[in-house]
Amino acid sequence: MIYIDPPFFTESGFKSRKGEGGFDDTWVGGLDDYLSFLRARIELMRPLLAGDGSFFLHLDWRAVHYAKVMCDAIFDRRNFQNELIWSYNSGGGTKARYGRKHDTILWYGKTAHPFFNADEARVPHSAVIAKKRAHLFHPAGKVRGDVLGIPRPPNHAAEWTGWPTQKPLALLSLLVRCHSRPGDLVGDFFCGSGTALVAAISEGRKAFGCDLSSDALAIARKRIATLEIDRSGSGRQVMSKDPVTS
Repeated sequence: MIYIDPPFFTESGFKSRKGEGGFDDTWVGGLDDYLSFLRARIELMRPLLAGDGSFFLHLDWRAVHYAKVMCDAIFDRRNFQNELIWSYNSGGGTKARYGRKHDTILWYGKTAHPFFNADEARVPHSAVIAKKRAHLFHPAGKVRGDVLGIPRPPNHAAEWTGWPTQKPLALLSLLVRCHSRPGDLVGDFFCGSGTALVAAISEGRKAFGCDLSSDALAIARKRIATLEIDRSGSGRQVMSKDPVTS
């Protein structure tokens, strides 16, 4: 599984709220420059996937529609699986338009049938089920829809690092559980504060990440170094202090 959360083409800069650096999301050549940047990297990522592997591209309203057309060509549009909507419903509003309160995550398989653990995506049935029809429904619930209502971590949350574009651990943990098996390798080539890596390791997967920002890597290293996981069932193990390389 590969998940990437690259710059969104905001045409602005970002600073960490805890003073640990940031990154620049401006493009001299505009949208064409940005899409060329993405294409060159995604084209190198696709061959790294296993035959039943999944690729996720996390963007927002600014460029996701252009990126989808590009990814249709790279992965073959027949291998497109879902347009996932991450709805977070946080932050301020505006009187000029509806609030922009979601990101879009494009899911592609390397083939038309990537691995998907539907049981990890189940939520309670929303309808009242008559007893005489209960046998027709899965007891663990239905497979959730493509809108993922998961709040952003508040600034006082233990998982919050202050990295400006940090995503919720709950979101990445869900994707990891649904789209990889224990022991599989999860990669994030724009790892930022390391949320995807923490999610993968916590769920019993292997993980690697990279990022242009040395500040982001420092945060990711620190999070993974302090992450305690139970791999054998008989004891807890502390991860190496330098598992992430640039």
